[in-house]
Amino acid sequence: MFTPAAVTAIYKSNRAMLDRVLDLEKALIGRFYGMEEAVRCMMLSAMTGEAMVMIGPPGTAKSRLIRAFCSLIGVLDHDPRQQDTATLAGATRKDERYFEYLLTQFTEPSELFGYFDLSKLMDPKDPRLERNVIGQMQRAEVVFLDEVFNASSAILNALLTFMNERKFHDRGVVYPTPLKMLFGATNHAPREEGLGAVYDRFLLRCRMENAPAGHDALSRLLSAAWTETHSHADAGQGHFKDLPGTLQTYRDTIETMTTEGKLVVDPLGKALPQLAAMVAMVRSRELSEMSNRRLVKFSAIVLAEALLRSAQAKAAEAEVLPRDLGVILTYGLDQGDPGALSKMRQELLLA
Repeated sequence: MFTPAAVTAIYKSNRAMLDRVLDLEKALIGRFYGMEEAVRCMMLSAMTGEAMVMIGPPGTAKSRLIRAFCSLIGVLDHDPRQQDTATLAGATRKDERYFEYLLTQFTEPSELFGYFDLSKLMDPKDPRLERNVIGQMQRAEVVFLDEVFNASSAILNALLTFMNERKFHDRGVVYPTPLKMLFGATNHAPREEGLGAVYDRFLLRCRMENAPAGHDALSRLLSAAWTETHSHADAGQGHFKDLPGTLQTYRDTIETMTTEGKLVVDPLGKALPQLAAMVAMVRSRELSEMSNRRLVKFSAIVLAEALLRSAQAKAAEAEVLPRDLGVILTYGLDQGDPGALSKMRQELLLA
Protein backbone atom coordinates (compact mmCIF):
# COMPACT_ATOMS: atom_id res chain seq x y z
CA MET A 1 0.00 0.00 0.00
CA PHE A 2 2.89 2.35 0.91
CA THR A 3 6.42 2.11 -0.42
CA PRO A 4 8.45 -0.35 1.70
CA ALA A 5 11.33 2.10 2.07
CA ALA A 6 9.07 4.72 3.64
CA VAL A 7 7.40 2.19 5.96
CA THR A 8 10.80 0.92 7.08
CA ALA A 9 11.97 4.49 7.76
CA ILE A 10 8.93 5.12 9.97
CA TYR A 11 9.44 1.76 11.65
CA LYS A 12 13.07 2.40 12.53
CA SER A 13 12.55 5.96 13.75
CA ASN A 14 9.64 4.93 15.99
CA ARG A 15 10.84 1.53 17.16
CA ALA A 16 11.05 2.52 20.84
CA MET A 17 7.46 3.78 20.74
CA LEU A 18 6.24 0.60 19.06
CA ASP A 19 7.89 -1.52 21.75
CA ARG A 20 6.19 0.58 24.44
CA VAL A 21 2.82 0.12 22.75
CA LEU A 22 3.37 -3.63 22.64
CA ASP A 23 4.35 -3.64 26.33
CA LEU A 24 1.16 -1.76 27.17
CA GLU A 25 -0.85 -4.19 25.06
CA LYS A 26 0.71 -7.13 26.91
CA ALA A 27 -0.05 -5.55 30.29
CA LEU A 28 -3.74 -5.09 29.44
CA ILE A 29 -4.12 -8.55 27.90
CA GLY A 30 -2.70 -9.98 31.11
CA ARG A 31 -5.42 -8.25 33.11
CA PHE A 32 -8.42 -8.87 30.81
CA TYR A 33 -9.01 -12.41 29.59
CA GLY A 34 -10.23 -12.93 26.05
CA MET A 35 -9.96 -9.26 25.08
CA GLU A 36 -6.97 -9.41 22.73
CA GLU A 37 -8.92 -7.91 19.82
CA ALA A 38 -10.27 -5.07 21.95
CA VAL A 39 -6.83 -4.26 23.33
CA ARG A 40 -5.23 -4.25 19.88
CA CYS A 41 -8.03 -1.98 18.67
CA MET A 42 -7.19 0.43 21.49
CA MET A 43 -3.54 0.42 20.48
CA LEU A 44 -4.44 1.26 16.88
CA SER A 45 -6.78 4.00 18.06
CA ALA A 46 -4.09 5.48 20.30
CA MET A 47 -1.49 5.43 17.52
CA THR A 48 -3.68 7.03 14.86
CA GLY A 49 -5.98 9.20 16.95
CA GLU A 50 -9.05 7.67 15.32
CA ALA A 51 -12.15 7.26 17.49
CA MET A 52 -13.04 3.78 18.72
CA VAL A 53 -16.32 2.36 20.01
CA MET A 54 -16.75 -0.92 21.91
CA ILE A 55 -20.00 -2.70 21.13
CA GLY A 56 -21.19 -5.44 23.44
CA PRO A 57 -23.64 -6.51 26.17
CA PRO A 58 -23.40 -5.15 29.71
CA GLY A 59 -20.80 -6.82 31.88
CA THR A 60 -18.13 -7.37 29.21
CA ALA A 61 -15.67 -4.96 30.91
CA LYS A 62 -15.82 -2.26 28.23
CA SER A 63 -15.62 0.62 30.69
CA ARG A 64 -13.13 -1.15 32.92
CA LEU A 65 -10.72 -1.75 30.05
CA ILE A 66 -10.83 1.89 28.94
CA ARG A 67 -10.21 3.13 32.49
CA ALA A 68 -7.34 0.70 32.96
CA PHE A 69 -5.75 1.93 29.73
CA CYS A 70 -6.14 5.57 30.79
CA SER A 71 -4.67 4.83 34.21
CA LEU A 72 -1.62 3.14 32.70
CA ILE A 73 -0.88 6.09 30.39
CA GLY A 74 -1.25 8.48 33.31
CA VAL A 75 -4.32 10.52 32.35
CA LEU A 76 -6.63 8.94 34.94
CA ASP A 77 -5.63 9.77 38.50
CA HIS A 78 -6.30 6.32 39.93
CA ASP A 79 -6.33 2.72 38.82
CA PRO A 80 -9.76 1.02 38.52
CA ARG A 81 -8.58 -1.58 41.04
CA GLN A 82 -8.07 1.17 43.60
CA GLN A 83 -11.11 3.31 42.72
CA ASP A 84 -13.26 2.36 45.71
CA THR A 85 -10.37 2.78 48.14
CA ALA A 86 -9.44 6.14 46.62
CA THR A 87 -13.01 7.40 46.87
CA LEU A 88 -13.36 6.37 50.52
CA ALA A 89 -10.07 8.10 51.30
CA GLY A 90 -11.24 11.29 49.66
CA ALA A 91 -8.69 11.05 46.85
CA THR A 92 -10.97 12.21 44.07
CA ARG A 93 -8.71 14.72 42.32
CA LYS A 94 -9.79 15.21 38.72
CA ASP A 95 -7.19 15.32 35.97
CA GLU A 96 -8.41 17.59 33.19
CA ARG A 97 -6.66 15.45 30.61
CA TYR A 98 -9.36 12.77 31.07
CA PHE A 99 -13.11 13.22 30.67
CA GLU A 100 -15.72 10.50 31.16
CA TYR A 101 -19.51 10.72 30.99
CA LEU A 102 -22.47 8.36 30.86
CA LEU A 103 -24.88 9.67 28.24
CA THR A 104 -28.67 9.37 28.39
CA GLN A 105 -31.48 10.86 26.33
CA PHE A 106 -31.77 13.57 28.99
CA THR A 107 -28.10 14.63 28.95
CA GLU A 108 -27.69 18.30 28.06
CA PRO A 109 -24.74 19.81 26.14
CA SER A 110 -23.80 21.87 29.19
CA GLU A 111 -23.06 18.68 31.11
CA LEU A 112 -20.27 17.97 28.64
CA PHE A 113 -19.09 21.44 27.72
CA GLY A 114 -19.79 23.38 30.92
CA TYR A 115 -22.64 25.43 32.39
CA PHE A 116 -22.76 29.19 32.04
CA ASP A 117 -21.35 31.04 35.03
CA LEU A 118 -24.28 33.03 36.43
CA SER A 119 -22.06 35.05 38.75
CA LYS A 120 -20.25 36.55 35.77
CA LEU A 121 -23.53 37.22 34.01
CA MET A 122 -24.81 39.11 37.06
CA ASP A 123 -21.63 41.15 37.50
CA PRO A 124 -22.86 44.81 37.36
CA LYS A 125 -19.50 46.13 36.16
CA ASP A 126 -18.77 43.59 33.41
CA PRO A 127 -21.70 41.21 32.74
CA ARG A 128 -20.59 38.31 30.51
CA LEU A 129 -22.12 35.07 29.29
CA GLU A 130 -19.24 32.69 29.91
CA ARG A 131 -18.99 28.96 30.48
CA ASN A 132 -17.22 27.34 33.37
CA VAL A 133 -15.05 24.99 31.29
CA ILE A 134 -12.80 23.63 34.04
CA GLY A 135 -12.77 19.84 33.80
CA GLN A 136 -15.07 19.74 30.78
CA MET A 137 -14.79 17.69 27.60
CA GLN A 138 -13.21 20.38 25.44
CA ARG A 139 -10.24 20.52 27.87
CA ALA A 140 -9.49 16.79 27.77
CA GLU A 141 -6.86 14.84 25.85
CA VAL A 142 -8.69 11.52 26.31
CA VAL A 143 -12.50 11.30 26.26
CA PHE A 144 -14.65 8.29 27.15
CA LEU A 145 -18.38 8.50 26.40
CA ASP A 146 -20.36 5.59 27.81
CA GLU A 147 -23.61 4.57 26.07
CA VAL A 148 -22.75 7.15 23.46
CA PHE A 149 -25.71 6.45 21.15
CA ASN A 150 -28.28 7.05 23.90
CA ALA A 151 -27.69 10.78 23.68
CA SER A 152 -30.18 13.34 22.41
CA SER A 153 -29.94 14.93 18.98
CA ALA A 154 -28.52 18.11 20.54
CA ILE A 155 -25.65 16.16 22.10
CA LEU A 156 -25.02 14.13 18.95
CA ASN A 157 -24.89 17.23 16.77
CA ALA A 158 -22.40 18.86 19.12
CA LEU A 159 -20.40 15.65 19.31
CA LEU A 160 -20.29 15.32 15.53
CA THR A 161 -18.64 18.72 15.16
CA PHE A 162 -16.33 17.98 18.07
CA MET A 163 -15.15 14.71 16.48
CA ASN A 164 -14.95 16.04 12.94
CA GLU A 165 -12.83 19.08 13.58
CA ARG A 166 -11.27 18.53 17.02
CA LYS A 167 -12.69 21.97 17.80
CA PHE A 168 -15.41 23.30 20.09
CA HIS A 169 -17.92 25.74 18.58
CA ASP A 170 -19.52 27.98 21.19
CA ARG A 171 -21.88 30.80 20.10
CA GLY A 172 -19.94 31.61 16.96
CA VAL A 173 -16.48 31.27 18.50
CA VAL A 174 -14.27 28.28 17.60
CA TYR A 175 -11.88 26.90 20.22
CA PRO A 176 -9.22 24.27 19.43
CA THR A 177 -9.18 21.23 21.70
CA PRO A 178 -6.25 19.06 22.88
CA LEU A 179 -8.18 15.85 22.09
CA LYS A 180 -5.87 12.94 21.23
CA MET A 181 -8.09 9.89 21.80
CA LEU A 182 -11.84 9.33 21.94
CA PHE A 183 -13.44 6.10 23.13
CA GLY A 184 -17.09 5.17 23.16
CA ALA A 185 -19.03 2.22 24.54
CA THR A 186 -22.50 0.93 23.72
CA ASN A 187 -24.59 -2.17 24.27
CA HIS A 188 -25.49 -2.38 20.58
CA ALA A 189 -24.76 -0.64 17.30
CA PRO A 190 -27.20 2.19 16.51
CA ARG A 191 -30.28 1.18 14.55
CA GLU A 192 -31.81 4.61 13.94
CA GLU A 193 -30.89 6.35 10.69
CA GLY A 194 -30.28 9.62 12.52
CA LEU A 195 -27.33 8.08 14.35
CA GLY A 196 -25.51 7.01 11.20
CA ALA A 197 -23.34 10.13 10.95
CA VAL A 198 -21.98 9.82 14.49
CA TYR A 199 -21.52 6.06 14.16
CA ASP A 200 -19.54 6.63 10.98
CA ARG A 201 -17.13 8.92 12.85
CA PHE A 202 -16.15 6.00 15.08
CA LEU A 203 -13.77 4.57 12.52
CA LEU A 204 -12.83 1.62 14.74
CA ARG A 205 -15.61 -0.66 15.96
CA CYS A 206 -14.77 -3.53 18.29
CA ARG A 207 -17.48 -6.09 18.98
CA MET A 208 -17.28 -7.82 22.34
CA GLU A 209 -19.04 -10.90 23.67
CA ASN A 210 -19.32 -12.81 26.92
CA ALA A 211 -16.86 -15.64 27.39
CA PRO A 212 -17.94 -19.03 25.98
CA ALA A 213 -19.43 -21.48 28.46
CA GLY A 214 -16.51 -23.89 28.32
CA HIS A 215 -14.56 -25.07 31.37
CA ASP A 216 -11.20 -23.65 30.29
CA ALA A 217 -12.61 -20.30 29.14
CA LEU A 218 -14.61 -19.73 32.31
CA SER A 219 -11.67 -20.79 34.48
CA ARG A 220 -9.38 -18.26 32.80
CA LEU A 221 -12.03 -15.56 32.88
CA LEU A 222 -12.77 -15.99 36.58
CA SER A 223 -9.09 -16.07 37.47
CA ALA A 224 -8.30 -12.83 35.65
CA ALA A 225 -11.54 -11.03 36.56
CA TRP A 226 -11.34 -11.93 40.26
CA THR A 227 -7.89 -10.40 40.54
CA GLU A 228 -8.90 -7.36 38.49
CA THR A 229 -11.96 -6.80 40.69
CA HIS A 230 -10.65 -7.51 44.18
CA SER A 231 -6.91 -6.93 44.19
CA HIS A 232 -5.64 -3.50 45.21
CA ALA A 233 -2.06 -4.29 44.29
CA ASP A 234 -0.17 -1.74 42.22
CA ALA A 235 -1.25 -2.38 38.63
CA GLY A 236 1.26 0.02 37.07
CA GLN A 237 -0.65 3.30 37.27
CA GLY A 238 1.17 5.84 35.12
CA HIS A 239 3.79 3.31 34.05
CA PHE A 240 3.27 4.35 30.40
CA LYS A 241 2.81 8.08 31.02
CA ASP A 242 5.49 8.81 28.41
CA LEU A 243 3.44 7.17 25.69
CA PRO A 244 1.05 10.00 24.70
CA GLY A 245 4.02 12.22 23.86
CA THR A 246 5.78 9.61 21.77
CA LEU A 247 2.53 8.79 19.98
CA GLN A 248 2.24 12.44 18.99
CA THR A 249 5.79 12.28 17.65
CA TYR A 250 4.77 9.28 15.55
CA ARG A 251 1.76 11.14 14.12
CA ASP A 252 3.95 14.13 13.36
CA THR A 253 6.35 11.84 11.50
CA ILE A 254 3.50 10.59 9.32
CA GLU A 255 2.43 14.14 8.50
CA THR A 256 5.97 15.34 7.80
CA MET A 257 6.92 12.43 5.56
CA THR A 258 3.68 12.80 3.61
CA THR A 259 4.23 16.54 3.19
CA GLU A 260 7.76 15.91 1.95
CA GLY A 261 6.51 13.33 -0.56
CA LYS A 262 8.31 10.45 1.15
CA LEU A 263 5.23 8.54 2.33
CA VAL A 264 3.09 7.87 -0.72
CA VAL A 265 0.76 5.13 -1.86
CA ASP A 266 2.54 2.49 -3.95
CA PRO A 267 0.29 1.57 -6.92
CA LEU A 268 2.22 -1.71 -7.23
CA GLY A 269 1.97 -2.55 -3.54
CA LYS A 270 1.36 -6.16 -2.54
CA ALA A 271 -1.80 -5.35 -0.58
CA LEU A 272 -3.70 -3.27 -3.15
CA PRO A 273 -5.21 -6.18 -5.18
CA GLN A 274 -6.58 -7.76 -1.97
CA LEU A 275 -7.86 -4.38 -0.80
CA ALA A 276 -9.79 -3.88 -4.04
CA ALA A 277 -11.29 -7.37 -3.76
CA MET A 278 -12.15 -6.81 -0.11
CA VAL A 279 -13.99 -3.55 -0.78
CA ALA A 280 -16.00 -5.20 -3.53
CA MET A 281 -16.97 -8.11 -1.25
CA VAL A 282 -17.89 -5.92 1.70
CA ARG A 283 -20.09 -3.67 -0.44
CA SER A 284 -21.78 -6.53 -2.30
CA ARG A 285 -22.64 -8.27 0.97
CA GLU A 286 -23.88 -4.98 2.48
CA LEU A 287 -21.55 -5.23 5.47
CA SER A 288 -20.39 -1.66 4.91
CA GLU A 289 -20.59 1.01 2.25
CA MET A 290 -16.83 1.47 2.78
CA SER A 291 -16.87 5.12 1.78
CA ASN A 292 -13.89 6.89 0.29
CA ARG A 293 -13.34 8.69 3.59
CA ARG A 294 -13.22 5.43 5.56
CA LEU A 295 -10.82 3.88 3.06
CA VAL A 296 -8.42 6.80 3.35
CA LYS A 297 -8.57 6.79 7.15
CA PHE A 298 -8.18 3.03 7.35
CA SER A 299 -4.96 3.30 5.37
CA ALA A 300 -3.41 4.79 8.53
CA ILE A 301 -4.84 1.92 10.60
CA VAL A 302 -3.39 -0.67 8.21
CA LEU A 303 0.00 1.08 8.39
CA ALA A 304 -0.08 1.07 12.19
CA GLU A 305 -0.98 -2.62 12.22
CA ALA A 306 1.93 -3.40 9.88
CA LEU A 307 4.33 -1.52 12.17
CA LEU A 308 3.09 -3.29 15.30
CA ARG A 309 3.25 -6.68 13.58
CA SER A 310 6.82 -6.02 12.47
CA ALA A 311 7.88 -4.85 15.94
CA GLN A 312 6.24 -7.89 17.54
CA ALA A 313 8.24 -10.13 15.21
CA LYS A 314 11.39 -8.06 15.92
CA ALA A 315 11.87 -7.66 12.18
CA ALA A 316 14.73 -5.57 10.80
CA GLU A 317 12.46 -3.86 8.27
CA ALA A 318 8.75 -3.32 7.78
CA GLU A 319 6.23 -3.24 4.96
CA VAL A 320 2.48 -3.43 4.56
CA LEU A 321 1.40 -6.97 3.66
CA PRO A 322 -2.01 -8.33 2.62
CA ARG A 323 -2.50 -9.87 6.06
CA ASP A 324 -2.51 -6.37 7.59
CA LEU A 325 -5.74 -5.62 5.74
CA GLY A 326 -7.49 -7.93 8.20
CA VAL A 327 -7.94 -4.98 10.57
CA ILE A 328 -10.52 -3.57 8.16
CA LEU A 329 -12.64 -6.71 8.45
CA THR A 330 -12.14 -6.91 12.20
CA TYR A 331 -12.74 -3.29 13.13
CA GLY A 332 -14.14 -1.48 10.11
CA LEU A 333 -17.55 -2.92 9.21
CA ASP A 334 -21.02 -1.65 10.04
CA GLN A 335 -22.27 -5.12 10.89
CA GLY A 336 -20.67 -8.15 12.48
CA ASP A 337 -21.15 -11.48 10.70
CA PRO A 338 -18.53 -14.00 11.93
CA GLY A 339 -19.41 -16.59 9.30
CA ALA A 340 -19.19 -14.16 6.39
CA LEU A 341 -15.98 -12.64 7.72
CA SER A 342 -14.29 -16.01 8.11
CA LYS A 343 -15.20 -16.94 4.55
CA MET A 344 -13.95 -13.59 3.23
CA ARG A 345 -10.64 -14.00 5.03
CA GLN A 346 -10.15 -17.38 3.39
CA GLU A 347 -11.08 -16.07 -0.06
CA LEU A 348 -8.72 -13.13 0.32
CA LEU A 349 -5.94 -15.30 1.78
CA LEU A 350 -5.96 -13.28 5.00
CA ALA A 351 -6.75 -16.17 7.35
